[in-house]
Amino acid sequence: MNACLLLLMLAIAQEPLEEASPRRPNPLAPSLALLTEEEEAKLDAIIDRFIAYDTGKLPGPEGKEAFRAFHNLGPEATFALIRGMNKSALIDHSCPALTIARKLQSTLRTTQDTRLLEYAKENVGLGVERSRHMTAIKELRLTATTRKSQLVRGGVRELK
Repeated sequence: MNACLLLLMLAIAQEPLEEASPRRPNPLAPSLALLTEEEEAKLDAIIDRFIAYDTGKLPGPEGKEAFRAFHNLGPEATFALIRGMNKSALIDHSCPALTIARKLQSTLRTTQDTRLLEYAKENVGLGVERSRHMTAIKELRLTATTRKSQLVRGGVRELK
């Protein structure tokens, strides 16, 4: 059973997100395309596999593939990364949460999307009351708030 599940997860992680006609913008963050539930589930699976790898539960070639797939995620995975950050903040290992936080920091520091920044500020750490990763959560929220303030002061309007 576990072998079948692992093979299914590997197949999901290796399938690229489908690119059809121009994508509608996400209503929560117009800089990102609106993904289907299936595409979001694929991103969640990639992040879950990375967490398993980073906590030592997915060794060997499968673990290396999970690591590679995680590091190849682009900005379209921001919502999944936020979910993964919240999930990993609730477990005892430090590496997954900190690695996910670094990846999120990169996106938050460079985006021009004030709505994405507001979403991140409100949702990073959602449901996490106590965690050894509260500092990382607070830093992500602060980055989102600071970046949004910089953009507003610089005259950047909300993306439509």
